[in-house]
Amino acid sequence: MPPKLGQVVETILYTSDASKLAAWYKSIFSLTPFLDTPNIVGFSLPNNTILLLFSRSSTTLDKVLPNGTIPKHGCETGLGQHIAFACDGIEEFKEWEKWFEEKEVEILGRMEWERGGRSVYVKDWEGHVIEVMTRGVWEVY
Repeated sequence: MPPKLGQVVETILYTSDASKLAAWYKSIFSLTPFLDTPNIVGFSLPNNTILLLFSRSSTTLDKVLPNGTIPKHGCETGLGQHIAFACDGIEEFKEWEKWFEEKEVEILGRMEWERGGRSVYVKDWEGHVIEVMTRGVWEVY
């Protein structure tokens, strides 16, 4: 039996322009980067999690460093990714819906899940599908 897994620590979204995509996340989610380079932008999120934005052009080769090797990241297919952010209950969820409308971010869909959870879906500048959800979507959340 393998060792026990912990929580997801980092999520990486690949982009054609890390700075431009970071500007969207700063504007829409009011995130402040802890790392801000032309090719990689990193945001610290609650519960010790991290959102990283990587320029596709910077992740095509292994990075061999004195203390180890970081293998190339990403995939050749160019598919977008998905990330879901938690929110604290229905009132905060409604605030997010209103905020997206105020920021003129198109709402792609809404879900009312059988466990009582709610989700709202938007796309970021690069086309990644972003979800904001309450508890009650999954058995574990």
